[in-house]
Amino acid sequence: MSLNQSMNITLGSMKNNQYALTVVAQNIANVNVDGYHRQKVNFVTNEYTTKCQNVIETIKGMNGASISSLTNYIDEGALNDLIGKNSDASYYNTLVDALGDLEDIADDLGDNGLNALLNDFFTASANLEKYPTDMAIRQQYVLAAQSVAEKFNDIAKRYDDVQEDKFQTVEMDVSNINSLLAKLASANEAHVRNNQSTETQANINAILEELSNYMDITTDKNDNGTVNLYIGGIAVVQGNEQKYTLNAEFDSTNPDEAVKFSLQSIENPDYIIENGINDSFKSGSLKAYIEFLNGSGASFANINDMKSALDSAAEAFANALNNVQTYDDGNVFAASITTDADGNLILEKATNPMFTTSDGSGKFSASNIQVNAAIVDNPFLVAAARIDLSDYTDETGAVDPNWIKAIGNSDNAVEITALQNAKICSYGGGANNCTLSQFLINNAAKNGSDLAGIEGKAETAQGLADNAVTNYANLVGVNLDEELADMIRYQRAYEASAKLFSTINDLIGTIIGMV
Repeated sequence: MSLNQSMNITLGSMKNNQYALTVVAQNIANVNVDGYHRQKVNFVTNEYTTKCQNVIETIKGMNGASISSLTNYIDEGALNDLIGKNSDASYYNTLVDALGDLEDIADDLGDNGLNALLNDFFTASANLEKYPTDMAIRQQYVLAAQSVAEKFNDIAKRYDDVQEDKFQTVEMDVSNINSLLAKLASANEAHVRNNQSTETQANINAILEELSNYMDITTDKNDNGTVNLYIGGIAVVQGNEQKYTLNAEFDSTNPDEAVKFSLQSIENPDYIIENGINDSFKSGSLKAYIEFLNGSGASFANINDMKSALDSAAEAFANALNNVQTYDDGNVFAASITTDADGNLILEKATNPMFTTSDGSGKFSASNIQVNAAIVDNPFLVAAARIDLSDYTDETGAVDPNWIKAIGNSDNAVEITALQNAKICSYGGGANNCTLSQFLINNAAKNGSDLAGIEGKAETAQGLADNAVTNYANLVGVNLDEELADMIRYQRAYEASAKLFSTINDLIGTIIGMV
């Protein structure tokens, strides 16, 4: 190795370490900048100009070292851990928010809401027992029934509003996801264009971290440092190209697929992949919304469970009241009040149901239950009496027509009041095993219990995510102790190179003087 070659190597070393010291200074200057990733200088041995097995010739061919690249301190394991835990936390936090909306509604099922109105209704029916011919009492009874029906309607609408709100949120999330997928493709392109710079790498990582809020991230890396992202095993972003967009369809009438995700090809928009896309999401907000909006297979009472329970309660209440209101077993039947030709109050067999459906379907739900308009207009149509014709039949089998004058009979009102304690609802897999009041309270309590359980898991998941963020920040952020150590190392290397350069320079001067 010649003295001139040695001088060139030491000069290169001085420049390398001087640049490394500049990078250290840059790191220290950004110590308080959020999101800044500490940079490091990567050195590489310069290629030999002489390739041979002879040791002396190899030494002659050595050319020192140079800076190969400037990269961020990126820990792929810590980054993947951060992304995974962030996705889990987002899943549970989204469920807490959604179930919290249901909890607000569930409070309206209890003693300050629907259950209280039911108690008022049965109080009104008890008054009807005492005063079956009093028009004011009958009006109070009808108004109490209307209050119950309207509360069912109101709660059903609130559930529908929550569902619609979540539909809109998912729609916005999908829009954000597609925007991030496009940004990822652009960031990949910039990463190659800028020779895998630290800034573009940090940008790619930030996009992946943001995407993890919506879904669990499946990625792999290409040789040029770009990232491919997959949904359901399909490459949605491949290098600098976004191949698919994520779409969502909504159908409030189909509880099994109220929200359905698909992938649409950008190159061929007619090509849409639906099967398996919903199932591909294992965490993140999208998974939470799938469980909250679709079917009843989740580990908690989702919106469909609560809507179904409310519909079941409305149906049980309406059918039970209608069965009593229009009871007819041949010789025993419910009777309402009408007037004869002289204007006297008399009884007649009741045929008007207490409740009808507002949509004319005939199948009761919380959204369509309503008091029969005919009864609202004429409360005398309420069947407070129950007539047993055997009480009015003589030994010959002839029926005394004077039964119509038994307007003080309130046996049917007694049957109505008895429904308060009748087991007309089914809960927990049993059949007709609880009262309407118990059914409402049990469902409200289950919603509260499920929310409490999810809140506990959310707190744990958020704690793990926060720790992962801290751990990642510690690994990629500026550490002043390490920067000081690097500064000393590069400074000493610079000084050693300068000393060697000076020594070689003196030797060359001495040789020239000798000549």
